[in-house]
Amino acid sequence: MTSPDTGHLDGQTVAVTGATGNLGTAFLRQLFLTGVHQVRGLARRQAPDTAPYSNVFWTHTDIGTTASSAPLTAFLTGASTLVHTAWALQPGRDPELLRRINVDGARRVLDAAGSAGVGHVVLVSSLGAYAPGNPADRVDEDWPTTGVPSSQYSRDKVAVEVLAREFAAAHPEVTVTVVRPTLVLQSDAAGAIGRYFLGPLLLRGAQALPGSVASKLPLPLPADLHLGFVHADDVADALLRIVDRRAGGAFNLSAEPVLDPDAFAAALGTRRVPVPAALLRAGLSAAFHAHLVPTEPGWLDLGLGVPALDTTRAREVLDWHPRHPSDQLLPEFVAALGRGAGGEGPVLHP
Repeated sequence: MTSPDTGHLDGQTVAVTGATGNLGTAFLRQLFLTGVHQVRGLARRQAPDTAPYSNVFWTHTDIGTTASSAPLTAFLTGASTLVHTAWALQPGRDPELLRRINVDGARRVLDAAGSAGVGHVVLVSSLGAYAPGNPADRVDEDWPTTGVPSSQYSRDKVAVEVLAREFAAAHPEVTVTVVRPTLVLQSDAAGAIGRYFLGPLLLRGAQALPGSVASKLPLPLPADLHLGFVHADDVADALLRIVDRRAGGAFNLSAEPVLDPDAFAAALGTRRVPVPAALLRAGLSAAFHAHLVPTEPGWLDLGLGVPALDTTRAREVLDWHPRHPSDQLLPEFVAALGRGAGGEGPVLHP
């Protein structure tokens, strides 16, 4: 049904994959607060019977397996809109497993959406799908989505966007939306995100440092670093606007300001020490191969190679205005990481 006052679609059945993850949980919070739509959630693990997971009709399956095809079709039959947020970041040492989950899993989800007759498909992609460029520039949604070849994450995001275009061509009656956020943070998931990227050893070491000591440590950063961040709740707000408006096409999502190396260090209350990108990559590569960190070096190539995002289309089409500035979100997240917040509960919990 369409609201005569807003032109928005009310009372939809919204199906959310990855509904217990970082972004999936934030989107459930938005849906729970509005209470307009019936919500279905898909995840590998059981969610607690508390908000925002209560009042959700749950399906549990692993989209990385062929056995998920039948449950996916049942999950999506009768759904108005699919919001696909499911994505595995680890194990970075097993790229074939990640591809089976992320790329083959997305193919199964799209196949099920086509079979079930879903009218609107929203896929969460990433700035990681974009081709390299001048990091100090801003790119809109027309920038090439050929990715950063040395990054496993980027290659898989590119592959899923190819699937989305193939799906749109095969199903012209379906509205297809691709959302490309920058780095998505929230304090509620700080510990879990820290485990993903720092690993348990380095994370425990960082948390053991008193805040007064940590803030005095110089931060080695290369000159090419230009990063924006966005809060998971702000991405969820954009997703809800996309669902309500049935807005198609691609949308970049990032908060201001974009942080250059000095602003990045200033946001954390410390000072920057210039370091060549090649030296930083060599150090990360050595740590990765020594199993000290789980983050493969392609993540650094991605962070230093992809331009910042122009979010004009999201602001104009969705009337979207993020509430969490990058230079406030980053220190809040790091503070939460330091005190061990977001390490329990269903959000990103293995």
